[in-house]
Amino acid sequence: MSNHQQNNMSPPVQELPWYRQFWPWFIIALPASAVVAGFVTLWLALSNPDHLVVDDQEYQRINSELKAQAPDREKKKEAAGSN
Repeated sequence: MSNHQQNNMSPPVQELPWYRQFWPWFIIALPASAVVAGFVTLWLALSNPDHLVVDDQEYQRINSELKAQAPDREKKKEAAGSN
């Protein structure tokens, strides 16, 4: 009878350590890829700075033109209001 019982019992299954299994590495890879993508984005942002559309001299010129046009705008508003 003991011989019959031994045949029905399966041999003990040896589980692999966690670092040899697929799922822990898959779960670790998801946030790790987000961290790597964040560093790549940071590197791209720092290595390629935005350039100003206009320099200081052109900004001053545009600003002075806008100030010069300001009285014209006020006159147009007054004329529109009197109608």
